[in-house]
Amino acid sequence: MKALLWELNLRPQRVSVLFQPVRDGPAHAPGPAPSTTSSSVKVQPLPQAAPPPPAYIPNPSPARPPAPSPAPVTPSPAPFLPVARGVAQRAERFAASSRTPLCSACNSVIRGPFLVALGRSWHPEEFNCHYCHVSLADVSFVEEQNNVYCENCYEEFFAPTCARCNTKIMGEVMHALRQTWHTTCFVCAACGKPFGNSLFHMEDGEPYCEKDYVALFSTKCHGCDFPVEAGDKFIEALGHTWHDTCFVCAVCHVNLEGQPFYSKKDKPLCKKHAHAINV
Repeated sequence: MKALLWELNLRPQRVSVLFQPVRDGPAHAPGPAPSTTSSSVKVQPLPQAAPPPPAYIPNPSPARPPAPSPAPVTPSPAPFLPVARGVAQRAERFAASSRTPLCSACNSVIRGPFLVALGRSWHPEEFNCHYCHVSLADVSFVEEQNNVYCENCYEEFFAPTCARCNTKIMGEVMHALRQTWHTTCFVCAACGKPFGNSLFHMEDGEPYCEKDYVALFSTKCHGCDFPVEAGDKFIEALGHTWHDTCFVCAVCHVNLEGQPFYSKKDKPLCKKHAHAINV
């Protein structure tokens, strides 16, 4: 009876070699599941106009003898650096000085205190919200389509809505899955960490970071326990998936790809070691 069972257990088998199709996504997208997609996240700063600082016009005054010590001169504002769409800014106040800039609103010379915002100069009374006309001299403002708005008007008319928390997004906007998100709201469904600019994978409609996706959904090789990644050559045998280089005889480690093999204790064996005892 024992001899008969031994013969049944050592029946020769053959294995077929499969090639896993390469799916769209990053080069390191693991797992052969056909329904899984990979994507990438980018924090997208939207375009913003940034005109150069205006030229300054000297203040005309009658000729007079030189003063013993020159009066202090207000320095020119630093070059304007554009910011991401939706970021609130503040105008900087400058006192009246011997230099008189042009107002960006009325294009007239400013003879007195002035504001500097967006790399341009303004009469304080003319730096107002484009929609509600509230003064922006001492409050935060947001630039949109070459106009300035108070935060309330920008939020009402321009700010996108976050797909997760359903509130308006002021500042950086993340675009993913054809929706907009706060950068802190688009997170891995497993660990809850924001993606930032890193890759993510979709599974059952939920986004996962690379680490959690591999741990939860990837197909692992029965021989080395590492994931079988997209494009890898693999073998399905003995109810498991193997890298083609990992499907070897458990005794002599000869590669069994495309070769008859025997099995004992769920381990593949070549013909020479089919009757090996210590496996």
